[in-house]
Amino acid sequence: MNNCQESPFYFENLSLKTILSSFFKYKSFRLSLKINTQTYFYLDQSWSGEKIIIPLFKLLGIKLIKIDFQMMKIKDENNELIRYRIVRKDLFEIQQQIIVSDDYKRLKHSSWKQNRISDYINKGLVDEGIMVKKSTSRILYIIHVVNWHMSEQKNTHCNFIVDNRAWFNIFKNYALQYQINLLFVKDLSLKPSFLSNFIKNNSQLYTIIKNIKYWSYSHKKNKSVNLYLEGRGDVNLQNNGHHSDFFWLLNSSFPSKNLLYQYHNKTEKLLLESFDINTTKGAGNLFFPAEKKYTAPQITIQKDLAKESELIQSTLAFYNCNRIFWKNFFETNNTKIYMMWHRFNNYHIAVSDAINDVGGVSVYWPVSLDGYSIIEAVSNTDILFSFSAFGATLEKQMNSKFRYNIITGYPRDYAGSILKVEAQLLRKKLEENGAKKIVFVIDENSIDDNRWHTGHELQRDNYRYILEKVLETPWLGVVFKPKAAKTLKYRLGDVANLLERVEKTGRCFIYRDSTRYTTSAPPVLAGLSADVCIHGHLGTAALECVLEKIPTIMIDREGDPHNKLHELPEGKVVFRNWPDAINATMDYLDSPQEYIGFGDWSSIIDELDPFRDGKAAFRIGSYLHWLIQGFEQGLDKEIVLVEAAEKYKKQWGADKVITL
Repeated sequence: MNNCQESPFYFENLSLKTILSSFFKYKSFRLSLKINTQTYFYLDQSWSGEKIIIPLFKLLGIKLIKIDFQMMKIKDENNELIRYRIVRKDLFEIQQQIIVSDDYKRLKHSSWKQNRISDYINKGLVDEGIMVKKSTSRILYIIHVVNWHMSEQKNTHCNFIVDNRAWFNIFKNYALQYQINLLFVKDLSLKPSFLSNFIKNNSQLYTIIKNIKYWSYSHKKNKSVNLYLEGRGDVNLQNNGHHSDFFWLLNSSFPSKNLLYQYHNKTEKLLLESFDINTTKGAGNLFFPAEKKYTAPQITIQKDLAKESELIQSTLAFYNCNRIFWKNFFETNNTKIYMMWHRFNNYHIAVSDAINDVGGVSVYWPVSLDGYSIIEAVSNTDILFSFSAFGATLEKQMNSKFRYNIITGYPRDYAGSILKVEAQLLRKKLEENGAKKIVFVIDENSIDDNRWHTGHELQRDNYRYILEKVLETPWLGVVFKPKAAKTLKYRLGDVANLLERVEKTGRCFIYRDSTRYTTSAPPVLAGLSADVCIHGHLGTAALECVLEKIPTIMIDREGDPHNKLHELPEGKVVFRNWPDAINATMDYLDSPQEYIGFGDWSSIIDELDPFRDGKAAFRIGSYLHWLIQGFEQGLDKEIVLVEAAEKYKKQWGADKVITL
């Protein structure tokens, strides 16, 4: 690559230290300052960058420009959003390059062979998303931001100065593909305090402190063998079809006395205990015995690989802390099953090893439909529940580890039959105000900074277009079920005023009741009151409506060409923008018999859910009950796993149980 003086310089973070470090470290940067036409670009700035460097450069007549970029513009030549491509493809490749590198092999220690430690480390190498400044995702993403900006500026190459990172040479080679010369300055971020490091490197002290934090004087040891459920904050114990962490409990014979759940307030605690569910504040035994059998993993320190050694040491320290904390927690609470839904970092892998330490099993229950393999979803548990064989295939492709992958169908498919009466009451209300046809629109969440997220504006379009159409069409009604209703008004901005106007017509309804984090109403509730469902994204909520045979279309505005859902017909199910989707919807509502195939998923529905019988929650609950029964009989973990799998094969088919 040409590293001549005319190559523009970009800075990941503009600060006094960055500029001084670059000046003393790189001759090319010093020479560039002598060129009057040179322009410098930066992505972010610190206080010193804003208060010292920017005024100084202005005084010296040096051009310094902050890059104005939006995630929605950062796409590749196939129009794929780079944010999607990173987790679908690039991180898999980077992870593999690290693992096979000589540097990694030099750091590797024989102790990593025990349990799931290697998988914990390997996932940790590429953990966290682009919003985390030190993540692998972040450095890959900002390389593409600079590449996009170079293209806008019609530059063919540049120098990009970033904070030093572990495996820097791998990222440097990645950047060279785009004619970007990646340079580093000393890591300028604040280091963890001595106390923080001391606690993290002393797992027993960490456990004691965490137990004190969550301790409750009403804490008592549970007598029954328990399943600990990692909840999502949906503490709903009515089988009413609304979001509930206990959907599988409410639709099966699993005994509530064998369930353990962490409460967040007194109201939750009283409600849970009224249903005979064991509660915990999240603590184990304050005075747990010293660990005797567990041998902590180590690292082969290499002085010339300081950043890499530091990263893996930190990863292993956190593994130790969490494995010992959770082992103590499971022993204290007589827990034999750990059931979780969040697998988007490596945390669950340490907890899975902890439940294994007490002779128990780890279980993953799926909450979303993945249209392709994504590295964030790689997991390592004893049991994986999957919607379908397609989902199970993805698990193998992305190298998830499991003993048994159990195909259940879509977990919340029971809700439709329960919610029909409630949905029809809403439809009647909208019809009384003039609505003859009703559209349900599904949104996603958003954050303020559209550099690191698709942003509020994308979600505002999910409201703006249909609201304007309702105002101009007296017979049209609309229902919204926001993903995050608590923040909706703020996120909508001026569109909130438009929403308020349309609500006053009586032909618009929005579900606002929320659980701890999200809106309590499920998408299918809104869908059952509508003639058409529109999802402004390729996602799971649309599948809920399809399973109830509601015509459902999706809009891929982000750029997600590799998604399984793109196999559906374009122009009838998948659209590229809101105007086309609105026009097609209005044509369908006007003459449904003439628009054959609109919102029809029949071509792939068998691949997404082979059952479609409303019994997925029953299957999940029954499987968990079989596991608990085995543990209550005092059987060994291996026997419990085998017997539960055999029962499932016998009842639902051998093809619904996949072993690895």
